Amino acid sequence: MKKTALGLFLALIICSCNMKEQVDLIIYNGNIYTVDSAFTKSSAVAVKDGIIEATGTDDEILNTYRSVRMVDLEGKPLYPGFNDAHGHITGLGRGLMRVDLRGAGSFDEIIERLVQRQKENPMEVIQGDGWDQNLWEEKTFPDNTKLNELFPETPVILSRIDFHAVIVNDAAIRKLGIKPGDPSILPGEALMKNGKFQGVFLENTADSFKSIVPEPDGKGIREMLLAAQAECFRYGLTSVSHAGEELRIIEVIDSMQSEGKLKLRLDVWLTPGEENFARFTKPYKNGRLSISAIKMYVDGALGSRGALMTEPYSDMPGTSGIYVTSPQLLESNAKWAYEHGFQVATHCIGDEANREALRIYSMFLPEGNDLRWRIEHAQIIHPSDMHMFGRYGIVPSIQPTHATSDMLWADERVGSRIKNAYPYKELLSQLGWLPAGTDFPIEHVSPVYTFFAAVHRTNLDFVPQEGFQMENALSPEEALRSMTIWAAKASFEEKLKGSIEKGKVADFVVLDKDMMTAKREEVPGIKILRTFVGGEEVYKAE
Repeated sequence: MKKTALGLFLALIICSCNMKEQVDLIIYNGNIYTVDSAFTKSSAVAVKDGIIEATGTDDEILNTYRSVRMVDLEGKPLYPGFNDAHGHITGLGRGLMRVDLRGAGSFDEIIERLVQRQKENPMEVIQGDGWDQNLWEEKTFPDNTKLNELFPETPVILSRIDFHAVIVNDAAIRKLGIKPGDPSILPGEALMKNGKFQGVFLENTADSFKSIVPEPDGKGIREMLLAAQAECFRYGLTSVSHAGEELRIIEVIDSMQSEGKLKLRLDVWLTPGEENFARFTKPYKNGRLSISAIKMYVDGALGSRGALMTEPYSDMPGTSGIYVTSPQLLESNAKWAYEHGFQVATHCIGDEANREALRIYSMFLPEGNDLRWRIEHAQIIHPSDMHMFGRYGIVPSIQPTHATSDMLWADERVGSRIKNAYPYKELLSQLGWLPAGTDFPIEHVSPVYTFFAAVHRTNLDFVPQEGFQMENALSPEEALRSMTIWAAKASFEEKLKGSIEKGKVADFVVLDKDMMTAKREEVPGIKILRTFVGGEEVYKAE
């Protein structure tokens, strides 16, 4: 009798298990932020074929589903995969192969890093990224005398932190083949000293030095992209809007997507030009790759005084910035995008640049539209122009770490106009949502730093102690939405990703602490433990 009862009991258990629906992955015992419309929380999620099957309590999920892959979060927080709304994936990959100049406290320190790198791993063209003269005791652009002395025959090209200026040596200048007075150099783009090049170039002329750098072959491009992807996964990024690319690189990205080598979700924006416009006459999608926007530039960067301002710079009254692209070409490219069904995303830093982009957009966009044309950075907005975002449905795409990187010197550039700078809360009020990113590799790739800067408005040294212009700080919920569902919405993908809801892709990130409730001092040190894309674990901390 006892044997019969035991047999029936075991049969019931087996039957009960067999009645449960088979899925590929169950994550449970977690602190899960779904980031749905009600900002609800759950503790478990079931995944099948890379898609979220259900969310709920542990009992609800474990009593309904079964899987051979079970992940116990042990109470750790889980968020939708982070989505960087503005980054440069190839720039990140290239930067991983160059000399890192970020944080250098002087030009002498930069020289030391270059010399050390050439000893360890010599480069045919010495390249470095990330210097910022605002961190030096003497906050002025250097000349290239020391570079010429140490590297008389080897070209040296060092990009500023914002990639809108370079310091180069004479060997690089000779290889490019330019001389003072060259008609190809636009006004203000070459700094001069006693009638000679100082070695510092801005904007288009700075970009022209790329032509003397040996281009990576197909294998090199693939290695660069895979290195960048690994870096993104390490910091919890599952999606990136890649802000501008040429056809040659796009074709490699497309091939790698088809092969399943690139698992990162990429929203790639076209660099305007005949090649791209001929190849892509309408938006394109291939698996995790989407191409539906073009990237334009009105002006340069604030740090190098290339940002276009309505009034002259407070610390250099002789200049108001630089037009990187002529208004005529901006209008022509916007017209092409409108006629071919593409979004437009335009780099605008200064208040005059933002005004110009808003003017051009209003030529094509009807009031109340949902075309989601974007202004990237939207750093300084003249108060009389703010309403244009809401009127024409224009999306302000922000990078919170720019504010905390610039705040210690930005007021020197613009004086009292600083009150109109980095106005995130005001921008949020225009549409009720806004996407956020990093602009990596200009800033660190970490979305945790994005969250920290958006909410707490201090740098990583907790300066200023009271926060920078805290009236424009975002709430933790707003900041998390800006990095997930709002970033997805900015690229028309909010039905695909950005929240942990049934039917969306299973992109998740697990952190060691909950940044939504952590103390301010704890947030910068929060670590990524695991990253999932389409239900596949693509990163796990050691």
